[in-house]
Amino acid sequence: MTGPNRLQVTVAAVLCMALDMSAIFMGSFPVFLGPVSREMGWGHAVFSQVITISSVCAALLMPFTGYLIDRIGVRWPVSIGLTLIALCMALLSFMRGTDTFFWAAALSLGVGASLAGPPSFVALVSSWYDRHRALALSVVLSVTPMCAQAIVAPTVQKLIMGFGWRETYQILAGIVLFVGVAASLTSLRTNPAAAPIKPLSPITTEASSHAAKTCTFWLLVIANCLLSGSLIGFSVHVVGWLTSRSISPERASAVVSVLFLSGVAGALLSASFVDKSSSLRIVKLFFAIPLLGLAIMAATTSVPVIVLGAAILGAGMSATSALTPFLLTRFFGLKRSAEIFGILLGLTMIAIGLAPVLIGLCIDRTGGYTIPLFFVAGAVVVSTCCIGLLDRLRVATAKQDEQTPVQTVPLGSHQ
Repeated sequence: MTGPNRLQVTVAAVLCMALDMSAIFMGSFPVFLGPVSREMGWGHAVFSQVITISSVCAALLMPFTGYLIDRIGVRWPVSIGLTLIALCMALLSFMRGTDTFFWAAALSLGVGASLAGPPSFVALVSSWYDRHRALALSVVLSVTPMCAQAIVAPTVQKLIMGFGWRETYQILAGIVLFVGVAASLTSLRTNPAAAPIKPLSPITTEASSHAAKTCTFWLLVIANCLLSGSLIGFSVHVVGWLTSRSISPERASAVVSVLFLSGVAGALLSASFVDKSSSLRIVKLFFAIPLLGLAIMAATTSVPVIVLGAAILGAGMSATSALTPFLLTRFFGLKRSAEIFGILLGLTMIAIGLAPVLIGLCIDRTGGYTIPLFFVAGAVVVSTCCIGLLDRLRVATAKQDEQTPVQTVPLGSHQ
């Protein structure tokens, strides 16, 4: 019996990523935040603790789950992870406050995200694609979640209005369980004929297992954490921000959809350019673009102009999720790629988990969104500077390697 082909594996990976925490849970969370908080009598920061707890839990587990996936494959870890994500949403539908259901749901989501998150798919997708690897990784790891988020937000808004938020969480749990787990069990397989990918010289001369000891790795971590944490954290509060400016919840939800959907164009464009060029200028451009989007959204209450700003912001947001997995495989190879990406994504998950709570607390303390918006813009600036330093490091390392003489060892000598 033959295994699944590349198309079957790709479709299964797309379905699993569309039902992962970053897509179906985070995409629907801004819509759930208002109704849940009002019914429970919570401020902006309480329900966001689910994201914080699950993100920290996933961050702590991802290096270990990545190590596991590198050795036993992706099928069973992803299946178990999606089952736990479905369990999380089912538990949230029964909570009556910050009770056992609340905390159990947060922990279940964290463990599930560590097993079924993007690190599980880096080596899988790379093993099936060679020439257009950046584009394939971008489609599976970035475009798919963004499309899912764009569909989920307005759909969940209608479901909540028609059935209530508890019933909506139960519907989402059923979809994850019956669609995602089935796709994982039947079609997720690494290509047995894949050729190994060598690390890109001269970014690092160390083995990929020592990637965490390099400056390159930590510059990527800082840039990824700041950009993803600040922008995703702020996106959780976008509906509240817009409704506080006299924009209806329906239109605010539509803006969130544009925010996520426009990232598709950014992810595809950035990946296409990087596939054709080794320059990091394109990466720096996409890291800086969110500043323009934020400025446009903050400058007006005109919905069409806000939609334009959201589109620009979404295109820039996609840069990290679209390009970081590819950059890691180019810099460090495929060996232990799930473990390496697990470390990076784990730290990013901590940033993503803390950001919504910190921004929510800042909103509650200051009584508005202006100061949090300035902090978000500052984080984007610093992340862009880190990519600039990464480019300088690459050039400096290349020159150093060219100037270093090759040492020869006389025959018969021992070292």
